[in-house]
Amino acid sequence: MVRRGLVAATASLAAVLATGACGTNTEDVISVADLEQGVGDALRKANTPPDDLDCDGPVKAQIAEITTCRMTADGVDYDVEVVVTAVEGDTASYEIELKQVSG
Repeated sequence: MVRRGLVAATASLAAVLATGACGTNTEDVISVADLEQGVGDALRKANTPPDDLDCDGPVKAQIAEITTCRMTADGVDYDVEVVVTAVEGDTASYEIELKQVSG
């Protein structure tokens, strides 16, 4: 069952980076699919399984990059903030924070 009010689900998550070309520049990114898989897995481990999860993205694999996902669980809507905390080789780690949307 999802806890009401402010819920913090902080976890170190790892995602494999994808390389995307933009003109002549190449940057590492966390794809939307990898982000949604990692965030969903962490929420399930925190006993807050999402019924629906949609993440903005892709997100740059750079420390302090932030993106938001929207989640519904047990009929309640949440914003999920995702912050990249580390990047090593082809793996990025990030933390998530879950906040109930008022309404």
